[in-house]
Amino acid sequence: MTTMSIGVVASVTLLLFLSTTSMNMTMSGANALSQSIVVIGLNPALQKRFVLPIDTDLEPGNVHRCARLDIGVGGKGQDVGVALSCLMQSSTKKREEEEKVGDEKETAPCDVSSRVIMAQFLGAGAEGDAVSSALRYRHGLVDDSLTIRNVAPLRTCTTIVGANRATELVETSGTVTNEEMMELMDKIDELTSGGDGKGADCVCVMGSMPPGCPEDTYATMISRLADHGSLVLVDSVIGLDPLLGSLKSIYDNDDDEYDSSNKNGGGYAVLKLNAAELCKLASVTKSGGEGCQVAYEELSIASRKFVAKYANAMGGLEYLCVTDGKFPGYVVEVPKSTSSAASGGGESFRTWQLPTVDLSNRGTLYPIGAGDTVSGATLAAMQYLRRGGFIEGRGGGVVPSEVGKLLSEKKAEWSGDIGGGILKSEDDDSSRDIVTAFAFGLACGSASCLREDNSVFDVDDAMSFFGDMSKPIVRSITSMDV
Repeated sequence: MTTMSIGVVASVTLLLFLSTTSMNMTMSGANALSQSIVVIGLNPALQKRFVLPIDTDLEPGNVHRCARLDIGVGGKGQDVGVALSCLMQSSTKKREEEEKVGDEKETAPCDVSSRVIMAQFLGAGAEGDAVSSALRYRHGLVDDSLTIRNVAPLRTCTTIVGANRATELVETSGTVTNEEMMELMDKIDELTSGGDGKGADCVCVMGSMPPGCPEDTYATMISRLADHGSLVLVDSVIGLDPLLGSLKSIYDNDDDEYDSSNKNGGGYAVLKLNAAELCKLASVTKSGGEGCQVAYEELSIASRKFVAKYANAMGGLEYLCVTDGKFPGYVVEVPKSTSSAASGGGESFRTWQLPTVDLSNRGTLYPIGAGDTVSGATLAAMQYLRRGGFIEGRGGGVVPSEVGKLLSEKKAEWSGDIGGGILKSEDDDSSRDIVTAFAFGLACGSASCLREDNSVFDVDDAMSFFGDMSKPIVRSITSMDV
């Protein structure tokens, strides 16, 4: 969430109206789909932070007056957009110093316009106007070519922040009509037909869908937006079966134009989810409560059962990227075929355990939006490592040069190019990329916990966390019996 006063929203909305035409004209000529990250975030929200006075906690049944009310951006896809915006800055602290004081900073967006496109239903009314203005003027997300201002008002999510705990109040989204859904699909077709014939460089599928969206909405959008050269990160379990089917049809074919082991163009897809979600999808009981670490045996069995349940994961996904709160994360390689999954051979379900960032001495933490930050930063790092920073015809990416240098150095350190690496010569380049990228994503997610606003983080903090990370641990789950 990004803090914004209500007065600023009103003034910025007027500027938004006056500048929309000229901005759109600039964007339509400059922004080829194949050079963009498309973030599918169909369920945005106006985020309010109702901050209680110091030393006060929420007491049900009592009257509470806030010490401060912050208004900004909510929704998983929108959080990814915010994270990508932060990543493109060399330093959040430096940017805030340069923006001076006063409301002028609300009209000083960073340059995200040519690289990030939000696909979203941004409801009508003051709530939708406020979020639109925040995305545009605070975060530089000015491309509205895939934004639908649907009739239903935008939902509001309220966080009541007390001294020791926070309480979330989430409104139900308004229903999307068939006509509004068709309008979005038409916009996608217009964008894909008007470009260079290639799919989006990257696509990020985030979160839930509002009422009125068919179960196969994500599958349909991916089929229209992505091609064999696209990098796709899915952070959603909604409509998962048809979505995996679409991904399989894109990647699991005999088209040799893009080779997934070739960093100069090949695409692949990953599913990012938390350990509890993976266990639930696979019908595996997770021991302990929600805040407890997943047992490695549980993760192992859940990975196998997930692939057995969702057959299209083989051929549709390359990896599972699994978070587990403050505990280590995992990258699990999805087998290419049923025979390799069943054989239990060395190529089956290769797994890397990633180190965690210790935030125990960092004071008050703000974890809302951290998982979305992980998704956005992971995809951005995937893009940089796969494309080599810039590949003609596929885009230049969102990662700044100093971050790209650190990504390359860390990948080399962990790959055996420098002694003792854990990603050996037998590991193809995509596994080196995703282990490095997901570790960077986890570092960015940890950095976002240091700031109150959803998915806002300082790049310097993220680079420090990532630079200090120890090498991932290679794990094996080939012996697990499901």
